[in-house]
Amino acid sequence: MDRFPSIILAAAFGCFAISMLLSAVYPWAITDASQAEASIADVAANITEEFADLKKSYPVSFRQKLGEAAAAADAPLEAMQAAHAEALQRGRDLYIAEGCWHCHSQFVRPVANEEARFGHIRTPAEENNALQRPVLWGTRRVGPDLTNEGGKRSNDWHVAHLHNPRSTSPGSVMPGYTWYFRKGFQVFRRIDPNKAEVANIDPDTSYPYPGLYDTEEEAREALETIKANLDPTVAEEGDRLFVRESVGPDGDALCIIAYLQWLGTWFPEKPTEE
Repeated sequence: MDRFPSIILAAAFGCFAISMLLSAVYPWAITDASQAEASIADVAANITEEFADLKKSYPVSFRQKLGEAAAAADAPLEAMQAAHAEALQRGRDLYIAEGCWHCHSQFVRPVANEEARFGHIRTPAEENNALQRPVLWGTRRVGPDLTNEGGKRSNDWHVAHLHNPRSTSPGSVMPGYTWYFRKGFQVFRRIDPNKAEVANIDPDTSYPYPGLYDTEEEAREALETIKANLDPTVAEEGDRLFVRESVGPDGDALCIIAYLQWLGTWFPEKPTEE
């Protein structure tokens, strides 16, 4: 019986040593040594639809975080690519800093029918890029694997989930990351009272226009711009526009979402045959 604790202790140290060895070997194993590792600029060159939508839906936070050049309506492709690269790197760094990788793995294992649950098993070539360094294969799966998260859900879903996870995933144990949200002022449009009556909807129901402004004055200027550019067929909507305090994602939140919406979307170009 005296030997039993020693055996358990030796087994524990052995498991620890094996895990350390695997942690060192795995990054090497998934590297495609036949091709140079893709840089963040390389993987950011393909602008995802979701990143473009972040610019459209949250223009103020986008401009404050990623600059005027990319935020412009006629932004050149190079400016958008540079902003995408900056957002991906910042988003990945925040994802690591917040410990998201503890509860969300990024490794669909080729066992136990995991492909049916979490999607495509990515190849070494697909993982051979700077955004996969360090390797975020996770420690456990309290939440789902995020290897192929990109494009699965809308940006608005991710915003709501980041602020209050249980609003989108009832029963979730994930904490709300409310420090990635800021207070401000936003333009809203109150629903048409006639349509509200027909549909039995509260006549005070309102819908926000994109843009969370730092001051009420900025929001009122935006209201006048929206009102002046309404199509003549819906000009009466201008009378139902108003400004009120609101809460929305800041620039760092947009970067985290940009990173999540990128996961699983990058596929390297096949090398050309000489």
